[in-house]
Amino acid sequence: MVSDREMEGWVMSEEPIFERIGNLLLERLRGELVPAVLNQEDDIKLTHPGAETDYRFGVFLHDIEEVRPYGPPSSVRVSEDTRRHPDRLLALHFLLYANRKVPFDSMGGLDEMVLLEAAMRAVHSMEPLEVDDQKVKVSFHELPRNEKTALSQSLSSPLQPAAYLTLEPVKIPSTRIRRTPQVREVQLTTTRKGDAGK
Repeated sequence: MVSDREMEGWVMSEEPIFERIGNLLLERLRGELVPAVLNQEDDIKLTHPGAETDYRFGVFLHDIEEVRPYGPPSSVRVSEDTRRHPDRLLALHFLLYANRKVPFDSMGGLDEMVLLEAAMRAVHSMEPLEVDDQKVKVSFHELPRNEKTALSQSLSSPLQPAAYLTLEPVKIPSTRIRRTPQVREVQLTTTRKGDAGK
């Protein structure tokens, strides 16, 4: 049954999907890195580079792009006379990096190498994430050096070794609903051949 509000053309937004995806990725990484190379779960966080200093390894969403593997998406059938506007399929690009500014137990060059290797091993063997019965593949994203430099400059930080990931496809359902009335009666007018001129 579709509510009156839905008939007006809108439905309530779903639970934030980006947040769920980020937390799932974080959970998988924590499972591999704690306690192997990090002491506690708070040592790895979803955060903006330079935003905090009390973590050792950061996960940062740095770019989003739409993917259309089969051309423009089509509407989604909700019921016989109701359609939801097309979903968006997105690729989320994440940056995994060591926090060189951690204040206590400071980050050395060897520490950074160990953390990055452990994270890359974890990603290399990571099973797809599952969100709403949809599998989201986690893979490495090869960025050209000039794009890495531009990204680090936009974050006001020097270029440093990091792992770049892509998570896709991430489906964002539309909140726009439209009703298509059912055809209940069809009237046809016919004439016999030869009667048209009479």
